Amino acid sequence: MNLEQIKKGILAKFEKCRIVFWQDEDAEFEEQVSQLKAELESAGISVIALDDESHLEVKYRVELLEPKTSFLLYGGKSISEPTRDWLFDIRLYAQQFYADSSSMVLNELGMRMEFRQLISGYKKFFGNKQRYAKLRKLITSNADKEILELAMIATLAKVDTVSFHTIIHQLITQYNTDSIGCDEFIDELEKFGLADAFWLFALKEFGYLSIGLWAESAATPNLKDLIFKLLVTDCQHGLVSSGADVVKSKFMQSLSAHLLPVSLNSDQKDLLPNEVQKLIGNHSAKRAAVVNFVTSWRESRTLSESYNQVATEVALELEIRSKLDEFKQPNHLLKLETFEEAEQQLIKSIAKDLPAFDSNDIADWISQRLRGHWCHAESKYASIYKALKAAKQFFDLKEKYVDGFVFSSAGAMYQAYEKEIYQFDYYYRLFAEHAIDVHKHGSDILKATGLVTDMESMYVDWYLHDFAIAWGNLVDNQSLLANWNIPGIPNQQHFFNDQVKSVLNKTQIKRVFVIISDALRYEVAHEIHQQINDEKRFKAEIGSQLGVVPSYTQLGMGSLLPHQSLTAHLNNKVEYKADGISVHGLENRQKVLAKHGGIAFKADEVLNWTNQEGRDKVKDAQVVYIYHDEIDAIGDDSKTENQTFEAVRNAIDEIKQLVSRIINRLNGSRVIVTADHGFLFKMTDVTDSDKTTLKTKPSGAVEAKKRYVIGSGLPSDDYYWTGKLSNTAGINIDVEGDAEFMIPRGSNRFHFVGGAKFIHGGIMPQEICVPLISIKELHDEKTQVKHAKQKVSVVPLKSPLRVVSNIDRIQFLQTDAVGDKFKARELEIWVEDPEGKKLSATEKVLFDSSSAVMEERKRNVQIKLEGSGFDRTMSYKLIMKDTDASQNLNVHSVTIDLAFEDDFF
Repeated sequence: MNLEQIKKGILAKFEKCRIVFWQDEDAEFEEQVSQLKAELESAGISVIALDDESHLEVKYRVELLEPKTSFLLYGGKSISEPTRDWLFDIRLYAQQFYADSSSMVLNELGMRMEFRQLISGYKKFFGNKQRYAKLRKLITSNADKEILELAMIATLAKVDTVSFHTIIHQLITQYNTDSIGCDEFIDELEKFGLADAFWLFALKEFGYLSIGLWAESAATPNLKDLIFKLLVTDCQHGLVSSGADVVKSKFMQSLSAHLLPVSLNSDQKDLLPNEVQKLIGNHSAKRAAVVNFVTSWRESRTLSESYNQVATEVALELEIRSKLDEFKQPNHLLKLETFEEAEQQLIKSIAKDLPAFDSNDIADWISQRLRGHWCHAESKYASIYKALKAAKQFFDLKEKYVDGFVFSSAGAMYQAYEKEIYQFDYYYRLFAEHAIDVHKHGSDILKATGLVTDMESMYVDWYLHDFAIAWGNLVDNQSLLANWNIPGIPNQQHFFNDQVKSVLNKTQIKRVFVIISDALRYEVAHEIHQQINDEKRFKAEIGSQLGVVPSYTQLGMGSLLPHQSLTAHLNNKVEYKADGISVHGLENRQKVLAKHGGIAFKADEVLNWTNQEGRDKVKDAQVVYIYHDEIDAIGDDSKTENQTFEAVRNAIDEIKQLVSRIINRLNGSRVIVTADHGFLFKMTDVTDSDKTTLKTKPSGAVEAKKRYVIGSGLPSDDYYWTGKLSNTAGINIDVEGDAEFMIPRGSNRFHFVGGAKFIHGGIMPQEICVPLISIKELHDEKTQVKHAKQKVSVVPLKSPLRVVSNIDRIQFLQTDAVGDKFKARELEIWVEDPEGKKLSATEKVLFDSSSAVMEERKRNVQIKLEGSGFDRTMSYKLIMKDTDASQNLNVHSVTIDLAFEDDFF
């Protein structure tokens, strides 16, 4: 330090007080004082060398003789005890100046001089200018010993936050990618004398302690050991929260050495310094801190990948997979997220006995796990859970029809399909869709547990088989094919007059958009209807129309066009005409529609239009037909039919996109979504039992497909149905004679076509229950609000609220069931003090129960406090915030009364 720096430092002190003491105990700056004396005195500062003067005389001069003069009182010896120091009272109000390196560091850091010895002990650390400069950026003024040491460790760890958690996160990330670099960091701590401080922070935060650090023992602390203990402690917490008996658990007994906080007997504690012993207590708070740390690490967007890698390593080394086998019940693992192996064990335990579990339990379990870490880290787990949920819903619905499909008429059975039975097809599709995704990810869990085989058997051998027989008997008993009509259900061939023209005639609507999606099955349309109704601005109503027979594209598409007369022409192939105009192909359909103020486009065209281009295209039309072909294009091709359910998912997304495009960009206010026919599909290969005896193309057949034959003079047999298109499609018989058809009974195929998984053309409800979705735009904001589903309400069950341990539970009630009127609500829940400082981890909880039973809509939410020393007389706040809202939903008063802070959680 040069003279100019010393002079500036001294003058700075005089800005605060007229008396400044310079106590240079080693007299290393005695010469500099002599050199500075003249300059200081010219500035009006008197310099007194205390070692050469009577301190009583100095006191008399400073306080009585010259009460306004500035004095620099320099001493080159140690200060006497207060009782022997005449200047003690002056020292209390005067400024102190130090010129040694430690003092200058303290001055620059804004720390009190009482830490000079501390700084002196870390001289090596401050010897590097770059390191010191980084520290100065991190540390705040008036820092204490703990903050200084933590900032020094943060500097070595190359982090920008003075936080032990941040430092550990950085080290863990480095541990994953460069364990050698991590060892070098520990070596640096040793080099700069910060190792003890680091492990004391680990003890204070997490209860991590190696007695070998402060006493004779072979055990020494290391980062790997700390990481293992953090994860095992979190694992124990998950098991305890799930209700597992960890005391009797062989699993936890085998891992007890890896639990935090570390437990010591009295003899071991006696070996430790008092400073260390003081940090050992309050086990409950430390366990809560460990759980909060691991949870935040696991849920962090930037750190979750490092968590996955570490958890995999720990699980492998500790043989977690085999040890978890003892937990056979799902509820024993429900709250455990530490290891991926726990997710797998939970899935196996659910899948193994899926039909036996309560439906609400399954729904609650899966809802919780879908929001968990591993479902976000590995999408296959989300697919597995969704497949399990769909399978359980299928099983439950089956129980309602355990006595079979018994109905008084075909109409009653059709309407039952419309209202409920369609869900068999829906749940089967969802299960298969997710099972396919699981298989693509290389997992065989659904096959290994027999669930794929069971679902396929129930769907094909029970549902399709029994449903087809019951439906077929009613068709025969009522001679339905001779009079293709069901009371209350409009026929497909009347679509334009009943659904389109009636809207234009009876309302102020100037234009109707019609989306016709090839092979859009009723159950698929039902999903679209539900999703559209979740949109605030749209209102959708769903119904059906009785599809024409045979239920195939050309006849179905022709029936949906405006016409007075629909005719069939049997030449080399079957051709249909609407009022004399062919209905085959987009160009011909344009001609038919043009006579009725209409126009037609393909869906791809509409989706690619610019806003203005689209408005110009449709501005002169009253009716706009949009032809969408995703499901049939994929399913009706033997090369791609296995992708049918993937095509269905794409179709749902595209149709919703079309509806949005029409209303938001083409100024449409009324949209109708319908189809030409539905379809039947199963995942397993076609067998001989799926085929109807008809080995050769019959005489008189013009068009022969796997599910129907059309011609004239066709044979009849008990193995299939026969009928006339004039009865089942309103075909005009006056033009060129009647057209006949043959259809296999049930869900069978004809032999000569070879058979396929995707079929249509017959009279099963899946094929002829053609959906009708009517969609309106809601212009008025009040109407939008009234139509929109409200989120369920959530309230704490007990009042007043009380938290009595660092990890406690508060029970909440979802007051409304998710359904037609209410939708799920996701909440973030935490505790904070009156000033708004968070005192607990934030818990994210989805309330989505659809149970009508209030008891089944209760949910326990875990509150994990951070820290200790809470005031039981203070009113803290429980915050409930909707994740979609910027404002807190509800605030409740809560008391924190940790009567036994060192208890187990």
